[in-house]
Amino acid sequence: MVEFDFLAALVGGLVATVVMTAMMQVAARAGMTDMPPMPLVMGSIVSGDRKTATTVGGVLHVVMMGTVVFGLVYGSLFTAFDDDRWWVGVLIGVVHALIAGVVFMPMMPKMHPRMSLHPVGAGTPDDGRARRGRPRRGRDRRARRARQELGRHDPRRVRHGPRCLRARGGPVYGAVA
Repeated sequence: MVEFDFLAALVGGLVATVVMTAMMQVAARAGMTDMPPMPLVMGSIVSGDRKTATTVGGVLHVVMMGTVVFGLVYGSLFTAFDDDRWWVGVLIGVVHALIAGVVFMPMMPKMHPRMSLHPVGAGTPDDGRARRGRPRRGRDRRARRARQELGRHDPRRVRHGPRCLRARGGPVYGAVA
């Protein structure tokens, strides 16, 4: 018989959240996904400022959702199924992923205040197109030189799928290269 252990559920939720967040960052850096970091997605619900959104979202993601909510839900499900073998956790995780991917992700543009169906760059002064002709003096020239040094990386020109987070007329997040 599996008994519910509150502390074990919280620790399990914290460990699982840290591992999943690390896996998502590795996948993003490897180019397997163009989804922004989950703390930024969650934090941008309450703030349009990237730094504040990342900080607040980190607390929401790791402490509230990952540790408390999912830790307690998964612990309760293990207790309800009266089975704590690894494949039960995998089965719960697959159902969790399907519900999140099929049900909640399509609703995000309607629910999230900074998510848009427009591609990254839409709404920026040049609508994401590169400027033609001679660069303006000063800041634009330095920015152009910096982009050339970074391998011509301009976050406004990278498309992040059909949805992107936006704040103050521009994307909340940049490209993950």
